[in-house]
Amino acid sequence: MKVLGSIPFLALGGISSVEAKQIEKNKQSFATEPKNIILVLADGMGVAQWQAGAIGNGGKLNVGRMTNTGLMTTNPLDNFCGDAPSHCTALACGINSHKGAVGVDKDDKPVKNIIEMAKEAGISTGIVSSNTLIEGSNVPFVGHTKNRMMTDEITAQYVDTGVDVFIGAGESFFTNSVKGFGPPTGVAGATNSRGQQAGQGSPQNRPQGAGAPQGSGAGAGPQMTFEPRADKRDLLAELKQKGYQVAHSWDEIKQSKSSKLAGFTDKIQMPNLENGRDPNIYPDEVSLALELLSQNPKGFLLMTSSMFVDRASHNGKTDLLIKETINLDMAIGRALDFADKRDDTLVLVVGSPEASGMTLVGGDIQTRTVEAKWTMPGMANHSGIMVPYFAYGAGAEQFGGSILNTQLFDMMKNLMKL
Repeated sequence: MKVLGSIPFLALGGISSVEAKQIEKNKQSFATEPKNIILVLADGMGVAQWQAGAIGNGGKLNVGRMTNTGLMTTNPLDNFCGDAPSHCTALACGINSHKGAVGVDKDDKPVKNIIEMAKEAGISTGIVSSNTLIEGSNVPFVGHTKNRMMTDEITAQYVDTGVDVFIGAGESFFTNSVKGFGPPTGVAGATNSRGQQAGQGSPQNRPQGAGAPQGSGAGAGPQMTFEPRADKRDLLAELKQKGYQVAHSWDEIKQSKSSKLAGFTDKIQMPNLENGRDPNIYPDEVSLALELLSQNPKGFLLMTSSMFVDRASHNGKTDLLIKETINLDMAIGRALDFADKRDDTLVLVVGSPEASGMTLVGGDIQTRTVEAKWTMPGMANHSGIMVPYFAYGAGAEQFGGSILNTQLFDMMKNLMKL
């Protein structure tokens, strides 16, 4: 399924002839192979999540500008319903592994990921997270562990792999070991986008991370307690020794001109939009990473992810889901604008396992409202359906139709000649 211009359910009002001509002009001006790839991971996003966001945004999203689209599998080897680590291991490493796997095969043996390959080729690499750097979508691009809870090993692998630019929350995971996680939360029923209950069950707010600064991470993740790192490593000192600028807040990060940056937006985690996160921070992080990485004449590979739609869907919070989808789409817009200014950049937007079986059961397009229900409510529950992916820019014509998630790795690797 190769689609030129607006994706129908993401641009409900269609596109004008002027817009269509501009899309065709852009398409013709791109190179056939990219020097740069921007991979945007849309955690938990199936068709329903994208459509809800489009309706809530008046009928259009930036992702609707993308010229090629298709559907992708998310199923691991040992379970029909997957999770972000196993799915993103397929994207990062090109293998299908067990549920929970982080950059390892079915026998838990490490498999080289595409960022490691890019580093070997002299290509700059980056990871930008809307929340923590240890999110399940992020870690397969840097780590090799049997599960995502092995945070000491994963944070050490950020240092050892040498990702050039990484920006996100979770500085405390680099300086401490996690002693314990709080109980799972987020059992939810159905709500509509006006916040009214549409079925049985009630969304629950996720608690703030223990030890976080006031207001940090509110409503964003499980409770955590910390203790000194078991491996005794001082990862921040090691980063500085390797020539990284280590920035401890967004105010510091946004001033950076360094091509080697470890930027921490929060000690623990970022709050969702309902709990005070600045909607401009994530798009601005993406723009900064693009500016820093594009200094390399050999090109770059940037992986960026947002998990907040996934969290909102698990919690059955339709209004928040719409806001977080629009915020993710703002970051996608920054990537597309970057690609439009040159002919050598490919932008890919890829869903990870759909969160909690969201279905749209009602709504009103004119008033920008939707009513949703979830067949698998609660945290960590993902359906096994295929999810949308989108491509735009240099080499985008090679994408489209139904593919296995492992095929995306093969296509990126081939396009960058890794």
